[in-house]
Order: sequence, then C-alpha cells, then structure tokens
Amino acid sequence: MTAGLALLLLVVSSAPGLPFGSGERITMRIGYGAILGGRAQLSVEAGEGRPTLRFVAVARSEGFFAWLFRFRVDDRTVAEWDPASSCSLGIEKHLREGRARRDQKVSIDPATGHAEVEDAKVKEKAFELQPCVLDVLSAFFVARVRGIAEAEPLRLPVFDNGKSYVLEVRFVGRERLDLPAPLGKNVATLVVEPLLAEGTGLFVKEGRLKIWLTDDARRIPVRLRSKVSIGSVTAELESYVPPQ
Repeated sequence: MTAGLALLLLVVSSAPGLPFGSGERITMRIGYGAILGGRAQLSVEAGEGRPTLRFVAVARSEGFFAWLFRFRVDDRTVAEWDPASSCSLGIEKHLREGRARRDQKVSIDPATGHAEVEDAKVKEKAFELQPCVLDVLSAFFVARVRGIAEAEPLRLPVFDNGKSYVLEVRFVGRERLDLPAPLGKNVATLVVEPLLAEGTGLFVKEGRLKIWLTDDARRIPVRLRSKVSIGSVTAELESYVPPQ
C-alpha cells in the first residue's frame, strides 16, 4: 500500500462522522435548456447483512425531450462501500440508453486489489489492482468525505469498465445559489470539476463537467452542468432528504 493511500485511509477512518448516511436522498431535475429531459436520484442505503453503505444512482428520461427524440434512458447503478476502510467492495450497473444496453457486475477485494468483472463488453474477467481501489460511484462519495482543496486537485484511484486510472477533482470557484428547502436561499457552494473517463455510465468525457457542492461539511451536490453534442445539460437540485 502506498504512503498516499495509507494517508487517505487514516484521514477517513479517523473522521468523527461522514457527511452522508443511510436515508440521504438527492433528487435532481435534468434539463436541456428549459426543456425537461428527465430526473436523477442519488441515495444512500445501509448495506445488507454487514456494516457497509450502498450508493444508488438512478436516472430516467421524462417529458417532451424524450418523446421528441425517441431516446429513453433508464439507468440504475449500485455501489457498495466500506465506511471503516473507505474502500469499494464492488459496483453493479444496469444501463438502458436508447438502443444501447449494458449490464455489469464488479466485485472487489479491497485488501488484495483483486477484482472480478461480469460484463460482455469487457474482455478480461479478472484484474489485479492496487488495494482499496474505488469504483466510480464510491469515488464521488469519498470526494465528499475528503473535500477539494483550492491549492491542488483531489486524486483518487478508480477502477471502471475494466480500466484503472486516477480521478482528479479540481477546485474551480465559489458561488451562492437559491436552493429548495431545507437548504434555503443564498447558500454558499463550491464549484469543482472532475476529469472523468469515458463510458462510466454516470458522466462522459465529452466537454467539461462542473459540479456545485454546498460549502459546508456535508458537501451536498446541488447542480451539475455539462456540455454535450446537443448543447448544455444541467441537473438542478429538486429535493433533498437528509440522512436518518
């Protein structure tokens, strides 16, 4: 285990609490300009039968845009994460985007870095990675734990779609936003930019993606904005349910 990774585990495991927990639910309205494109929900659940957390991301197309372009989206991604070690235990994706379909299941042994992949689009089925590598969804939540410093980007080891890489998240700026209850008006936010790999099933590398997080210990995502081939896509916070 590298010194940097050991430091990451020390920081996370020594923290008095996490900025999220079981019962948290974030719902966002996805729009193309003023046109409703769909909704996405990000939630946290208690693990089944062991002291882990499950991160669940669901995105579905809605409204006039989906009808006009006959492009349906119905994605569900579930990652399992160990709060004690800050390591990923695996991820499962079921993606339905237009005519494209993809099903993937990844199991990770955090101690050894051994990963097993079930995916028709990934040729190799077994991988030897560094210990405590993260799946792409757990990496987002670990970024909420760690925070993003202004001076240098946050770097996280990620394994996704059969590829291992370092995810960088850099600080862009600050902005105040009016948000739905219970967050309220004139809320201070941080603007960050992740450098993402193509084909994650969550975001794509085309164009730039910016994420707005509340500028407090919770670091709640309240806005996402990305440039795609058809224009600008924005996800705005519609509702927030805090952890139980």
